[in-house]
Amino acid sequence: MNAPVNPPHHLFAVLNPVGGRCDPARVREALEAHCGRSGQRCELYETTGAADEDVPARVREAVAGGAGLVIAIGGDGTVSEVAQALADGPVPLAVIPTGTANVFARVMGIPLELDAACALLAGFRVRAVDAMQSGEQLYVLHLGAGLSSLMIRDTDRAAKRRFGRLAYVWTAARTLSGLQPHRFDIVVDGARHRLRAKQVFIANGGIWGIDAVRIGPGIEPDDGVIDLCILSGRTFLDFAGIGWDFLTGQHHRNRKVRYLKARRSIALDSRPGLPVQGDGEIVGRTPMEIGIRPAAVPVAVPLGDG
Repeated sequence: MNAPVNPPHHLFAVLNPVGGRCDPARVREALEAHCGRSGQRCELYETTGAADEDVPARVREAVAGGAGLVIAIGGDGTVSEVAQALADGPVPLAVIPTGTANVFARVMGIPLELDAACALLAGFRVRAVDAMQSGEQLYVLHLGAGLSSLMIRDTDRAAKRRFGRLAYVWTAARTLSGLQPHRFDIVVDGARHRLRAKQVFIANGGIWGIDAVRIGPGIEPDDGVIDLCILSGRTFLDFAGIGWDFLTGQHHRNRKVRYLKARRSIALDSRPGLPVQGDGEIVGRTPMEIGIRPAAVPVAVPLGDG
């Protein structure tokens, strides 16, 4: 959908108050100021982190109550939780990025500055984004096993709040120094691939961490295809070369980088078992079965985007 959407009057926002460097008071102030200008009304739900909290259920209740736009305020994990409840429905997902990396917002061209992200709520178009389904969980950005999942697992919240994305860089450097290649068994649309690698990305967007680091060319969140990027480097120098090729767009020239494309399903297994990260959070361990759902989640994006 490329035409502008009539801005809904009733908004519902899910705020993660502890994600990244979020300042909940500043977010509330910005939302109130925006609604004062636009005439919209926003109901705000602040997550608690309790073990029995069901954010998707709370979002579904809000939609049933008439919310015409649901806002995820937080990082990529918050986006994933909210998207879970909006899949295959008419109500779009908006994002006010306050997390550490905010990769989904970067992929979708959503402003990272608070007031600009709020302004998007009153004028946007909708882009239907593909998703990955594992069990009952939905992911709209990345799944991964290896270096990325160990990095996310071992970077604590205090470091992320203090140092932002640099906390991930430091953890990745420490992890990489002792990380040995793993045996992966990957089945993509029925075709089996057995290989050794330090990282498997399952990507619905081409950015990893920062805008300058592109996982690969032509990886789009709404093309009906999920891309796998497999890194088989062994040494720190190997990964320095891979990193340089990512920065300079020379991905396909590096023999230690391999790509696969999936349109229906992916089965991911490893020896030994590894944690799996999904949209910036640890979500389980290998083995994992993943189904692909094209155009599953409607997302509010800037009018000039795409």
